[in-house]
Amino acid sequence: MAIILRRMLRGILLLLLFLLVVAGVLTTICLSSANHPVSQATPARIVRLQQHVDRLCEQARYGEDKQFARKYIAEQLKKAGWTVQLQYFTNSEGETHCNISALRPGKSPQRYIIGAHYDACDTGNSNPGADDNASAVAVLLELAHSLPQAPAQYGIELVAWDCEEPPYFDTEDMGSVNHAASCTPASVRAVICLEMLGYYSTEPGSQPELFPGHRLLLPTIGNFTAIIGDWNSLGIARTAFRALSSELPCVRLNIPFAQESALYFSDHRSYAAVNIPAIMITDTAMLRNPNYHTAEDLPSTLSFENIARNAQGVIHLVRQLMNP
Repeated sequence: MAIILRRMLRGILLLLLFLLVVAGVLTTICLSSANHPVSQATPARIVRLQQHVDRLCEQARYGEDKQFARKYIAEQLKKAGWTVQLQYFTNSEGETHCNISALRPGKSPQRYIIGAHYDACDTGNSNPGADDNASAVAVLLELAHSLPQAPAQYGIELVAWDCEEPPYFDTEDMGSVNHAASCTPASVRAVICLEMLGYYSTEPGSQPELFPGHRLLLPTIGNFTAIIGDWNSLGIARTAFRALSSELPCVRLNIPFAQESALYFSDHRSYAAVNIPAIMITDTAMLRNPNYHTAEDLPSTLSFENIARNAQGVIHLVRQLMNP
């Protein structure tokens, strides 16, 4: 009997150890605050964000028409007190494109990069690109106006990337690939990529799977913001999750194979490729928004309250990073 009891006890202990290991792995891979209450979005912030999105959607953001958006973004950054630099680059077809960079140095030579692509996809159907990616550019501009100008421990570089959309995506012609090539990896603590931050739903089943088995671990209602990266970006992802989940429901995913999946369909991939920790903050883009790359991607389809909550979370996050 004593031998049987010892074996039973050993079995129970092994099971508990297995469950603890599984729980630890799952906490590393994904974490959800989808049941958390949302914060109150500042009314003035909602108005500013909507004005940015409306303005950016007034004219196409592809081809030669991108000049309009480029000028607007640069003017807004200068108005917020940032020194703006236009980073021109030539792609494999001999075309000239431009990233917009604004740097505020810190006491340390290291900096954080926060960016959003400003181009829209030319789908031949007058795509206004409200969610993709005017919503994220609006958050970037709100961040620019909200950060203190006093010297901080770490520098902050805000970047509006060009050429994220096809036919440039996943090629050396991406604006973020060119920007990453200009960086010394040791001088960049992490990159935060803002990608589509405005489409939310409270309908059951409105969140398609982010990966196989999603429904066992994560919400199936598309009312959350996702923070996505690989294991190299675990630290910055955890910090971002804490900051944003105080504002609205969030999901964090750090997956080792993320770079081979749709979870890396944005500019953070360009920095991860050169071993710089990089995360994407997103409404899960084409996995949730049915208007993706269509003429229906309009400002009227977005939740500006949630865009404002995302902005508040990003502002809180970057202030923490500047002066840890």
